[in-house]
Amino acid sequence: MRRKFFVMFFLMGIFFCTNFAFSQNASDISQTLVPLEVYVGDVAEIRYSFKLDLEFPFEENFEKEINVEKIPSEKISDSLVIKDARFFRRGDDFTFALKFIPWRTGTISFPSFNLFSTLEIDDANIDENYSFNISLSPIEIKSVVEKTGRTEIQGPLPPLMVPGTSYVVFAFVVVAVIFLAAIFRALVKFHDLKKWFSQMKIRRMRRRNSIITLRKLKKNLRDENLSDIEFCARLQNIVRAYLSFRFDFPFESESARGMPIAFQKIFLGEIPDFVFPVLDDLTSAFIRTDYIRYAHGSLEENREPKIEHEAQLAPGERKSLTATFAKAVKIFEGEMPE
Repeated sequence: MRRKFFVMFFLMGIFFCTNFAFSQNASDISQTLVPLEVYVGDVAEIRYSFKLDLEFPFEENFEKEINVEKIPSEKISDSLVIKDARFFRRGDDFTFALKFIPWRTGTISFPSFNLFSTLEIDDANIDENYSFNISLSPIEIKSVVEKTGRTEIQGPLPPLMVPGTSYVVFAFVVVAVIFLAAIFRALVKFHDLKKWFSQMKIRRMRRRNSIITLRKLKKNLRDENLSDIEFCARLQNIVRAYLSFRFDFPFESESARGMPIAFQKIFLGEIPDFVFPVLDDLTSAFIRTDYIRYAHGSLEENREPKIEHEAQLAPGERKSLTATFAKAVKIFEGEMPE
């Protein structure tokens, strides 16, 4: 029983001595502050370097990022912000690096901490058998006033102009103006081009409408089986459909005597000179064909002289009426301005 107690006491002594020896065998401890003079708002770094005589549990080129939340900073959290921390080994040289930004002037004293508790290594043997305290020396943070020597609030500085860049800026402005002008011109041209294509499409549609109308007029003239009433009715339907499409106006419901008023509406009261004679002939042809269609068998037909009031077409009158309407179509498509 005494032998077992002696063995346990001996092993515990070795364990505590090892830990104590590990933490006391550090040599060549040095602390470097980069930059040497730190002012409020600067990004600074403390490098805590040392050597260990004992065997270290990691390889010679070991390096690890340290979670800054593992570093005790409650007492100094209102004086600085820790950005990051690193620990690395190069041979027998070990370095702990802490990067921070101070927000207050004066002396900042860092609390000491166990290095191995911050490394977060999943090895229970290391957590139990290794311990090394990092004790950073206090550092002095200086005021910006000491750096600049100015105590009053400075006005805003004008923008800095790098020598030689004014030509570059001027050239950029010129290129930008030319580029925007080119885009604007392209848009205008595109609009004009789109308008031109639209007008060309309308011209083709009108041209096709006139060709179909002339073909129908010829076909109607060649059909000898039609009575005068049927001929006049079909003639009016062909021409009224053409005029409605050509001028985008409801000529299908316009009376024969209302044709001059309809054209005044289309041309806003200023009918072109070359349209007047065509308009008179067109109106007369519509009135004549209306009379043939609706006066047959009426009292109007029995008036004297009978040759003037007879509701039938004279020989060759079909051809003349067709020619009158065809002439109007050709003039509207060829001579009348858009």
